[in-house]
Amino acid sequence: MWIEALAALLGSAVAGLLLMAPLMAPTPLGGTSEIPILQTDLLVSDLPRAVASGAALAVVSAALVVALGRRSAWITSCGSAVMLLIIQIWKASAATTGGFATANYVDCVFSGILLGALSVAVLGKPTAMGGYLVGALGAILVGDQTSLPPPGGHSNPLLQWASTDMLPMWLLALTALLLAAGIALQHSEPPTEEENTDLAMGPIVSVLVVVTATVLSTEWLVRHDGTAAQIGVAAAVTIGAAMVAALLLPGREGTVVLLAVAVANAGSAVIVVPRPDWTAPLPVIAVVVGLAAGRRWRSPWVALAATGGLAVFAALTADAAHRYALIPVLGVTLTAVTVGFCFGAAVPRTAGSAVVAIAVMIVPCLVVALRGGSFGRVAYSPRWYRDPNGVVSAMPGWMALVVSLGCAAGVYLLWRIRSARPLAAPEPSPAAWARNGVPQH
Repeated sequence: MWIEALAALLGSAVAGLLLMAPLMAPTPLGGTSEIPILQTDLLVSDLPRAVASGAALAVVSAALVVALGRRSAWITSCGSAVMLLIIQIWKASAATTGGFATANYVDCVFSGILLGALSVAVLGKPTAMGGYLVGALGAILVGDQTSLPPPGGHSNPLLQWASTDMLPMWLLALTALLLAAGIALQHSEPPTEEENTDLAMGPIVSVLVVVTATVLSTEWLVRHDGTAAQIGVAAAVTIGAAMVAALLLPGREGTVVLLAVAVANAGSAVIVVPRPDWTAPLPVIAVVVGLAAGRRWRSPWVALAATGGLAVFAALTADAAHRYALIPVLGVTLTAVTVGFCFGAAVPRTAGSAVVAIAVMIVPCLVVALRGGSFGRVAYSPRWYRDPNGVVSAMPGWMALVVSLGCAAGVYLLWRIRSARPLAAPEPSPAAWARNGVPQH
């Protein structure tokens, strides 16, 4: 149904943007706020944990609403969208009342709930699931590749919109209305047989492992000197946590988590700013192309080769990226295509596994910590977003390559351990999707 697909597209896009670009408001980033600099510094320092909490809640909410049924998933999604609309109204005045940090934290919480519940609502519906993935991944890429506004003006309004303005109220209202329409459409669907009301604990434990390990290792790294040994330890923790998280998911569904860890680090290493305004739609267009290609050639090994190539591209072009305008444009396009291909090549069968992989893409990764080591913060710059004039280094790219190789080893071990399952099993029936997303046997 096109209404469900559009609701999934807008709902996941809104949730992804608010999680990846949580400073959407008149803040000092845009040069229009009277918030003290110290308060802004504390806010930015606390953002990785706020984002991580939203990512973890996405998986928890997905696991809970699976047990309650599809209609409950639509109701939860709509309720979260309404809460986000209310929060944005509050956010407009929070900057001057000292409640901006709280508003951002609550933003992340309800965005995570929306992202998780919506994944269950569209489960087993190819068109709606496609809209969900395009919206979520496109928003994650736009938020991750947002450029820090220049002091004293906004020379690139399309690319800096995410860091200087709140989401339009009409967009949030439209999203809530479409999700409400999705609730109404569930009345016409016949009830599914033998619904599984068990709470899926695997995805919950999986996301707690990977998110906790990522947050703690990145924060530890930026508090230290960042020597080769310390970076190696952080990389080993990242790869080990990804492997454990993958094993906690059923069958070989953990493959998409390992691919997400690899592409998140490789994409974070690529220099994508500054770039011209006309490139603003490129991330969304390229992720659609990548998803289609991944569904056509469903090979995780090709996806891992692409993440490794992206990491090498990041390392080799780091020094020249700010001198040649074509490099950031190529970086944006290649990153989005690779992200789409990874998710298209290893689409999981359960909502929980899909959201664990998306959560990995949301939480600031090891490479972000490496890029923020000079100012002791898990961020691209002291003001969170990517700095067009920041110091560049090839180290994040080479470290992303190490992570990709480690994830490739993880996929190999996962497939050996779960060798009893076929590599490319047929798609489950809609009834099987509804029963907690587990295929019939």
